[in-house]
Amino acid sequence: MMLGSMFRYHFLLLAISAAIIFSSSFPVWAQTLVVPEWLQQLDAQKHRSPESVLEQLQQQQDVFVDLTKTQQAFWLNIEATVYSHLGRYPEQQQAAQRGLALLEEQPSLLQVELLLELGYAREMQLALTEALNLYRQASDTAIALENNKLRIRAMVNIAAIDTLQDRDQQALQALKQAYQEASTLQDKELLAEVNAQLGLMYSSLAFEQEAQQFLEQALTLYDELGWQRNKVTVLYNLARNYSYLENFELALQSFDRMLQSAQIANDLLSMYYAYSGLAITSNEMGRPQIALNYMEKAEEYLNVIQSAYYLSGHHYEKALIYQKLQQNSLALQQLQLSEEYLQKLEHDDPGNMLLALQLLKSELLAEQGQYQRAYQNLQAFVRGFQQFRDKENEIELAKLRMGFEAERELARQTLLEQELQVKALRLAEINRARQIQWMWLAIAMGIIALILALFMLVRKNQQQRRKLELTKQEKS
Repeated sequence: MMLGSMFRYHFLLLAISAAIIFSSSFPVWAQTLVVPEWLQQLDAQKHRSPESVLEQLQQQQDVFVDLTKTQQAFWLNIEATVYSHLGRYPEQQQAAQRGLALLEEQPSLLQVELLLELGYAREMQLALTEALNLYRQASDTAIALENNKLRIRAMVNIAAIDTLQDRDQQALQALKQAYQEASTLQDKELLAEVNAQLGLMYSSLAFEQEAQQFLEQALTLYDELGWQRNKVTVLYNLARNYSYLENFELALQSFDRMLQSAQIANDLLSMYYAYSGLAITSNEMGRPQIALNYMEKAEEYLNVIQSAYYLSGHHYEKALIYQKLQQNSLALQQLQLSEEYLQKLEHDDPGNMLLALQLLKSELLAEQGQYQRAYQNLQAFVRGFQQFRDKENEIELAKLRMGFEAERELARQTLLEQELQVKALRLAEINRARQIQWMWLAIAMGIIALILALFMLVRKNQQQRRKLELTKQEKS
């Protein structure tokens, strides 16, 4: 994956919806559980009205202790989903962990759902390796329990991690398979999620036309489902995709739609992303002052962002706006804040985000005439970029080696097959020669037998003729 496309993917990820999609009605698998009706109703509403569901759960907190452990885990699964929609990933993680701890060791579909929730919470905190392990565990359990729907959801989540870790082809193949299986199942919720993820994937790979088709289909499906949070997320990604196509007016219209939907639902997280998206697009259109106004409006809702990585991204984008306004001192201040947030990350190398900061900082320092510092930052960028390229090259080399090994194995198998064919032909030839030998031997034996028979017949005739002659002589 090229560096630019990696930047693109990570900023699209700022508004990616939870890859964990659950049934909008009481799940079929959960109907075997004895769950209070009011809790079933909350489960059915968790995607449509997460704030309201959370408020009702908090009001019913006294009832929690009277529930069975399985019912409590079901409650916590709802709570985890709600926190995911609200962008409160540490709390989502805690709810999912508590839910898993309540369940018995015997695998269950509720356990799969909680594993997916926990995996997503860790993914949003950039603990990618841990998230991947959780998704794989969820996938293995779903396979063992023969539940295709949860298995496909896990597959989509694993593909998202594969993309973040530069395994694009692997991720794309998995998403295509998930799309085919979801189409076969005719599951609207799964199709919506797979379309959304495929759209995001294609956009990150700079296939904007293909991305647009998938994102628009996902938008239609989420609209039919009435899942407002997921809908505004797709609107964000669709708007950014329009920007990559340089259809800036369509991008602004999508962000306006997103903002209106968020305001109606009082969705503070989506309101932040809508204003942020309007700011980024305006800056790309060469309207930095308008962009700054939108970004300041977005900052009214900045407190809902809990991820250090995403906060770093916010200050990076604001630095780009100040750069276009030729206010380099303020831009450098924003970059400093961005770097501080990156340093707070506990898991995984910030990678390309850090490279973006170093490159922009070099430009700003050079514009201020601080060439020595600019050169030092540029050197750090070059070293980091080289490490990034080395990593890519290692991956490609590993793929190449695997390809060579596969080719060698194929050649060996082909040679072995050819040798077996030659041996088979030789054996057939030997058998044929033997058959011919036996045939000639049989013919020879037949001829000999015929000659002997003729000889015996002639001799017998001669003997009879002599007897007849002797008889005639005696009579004479």
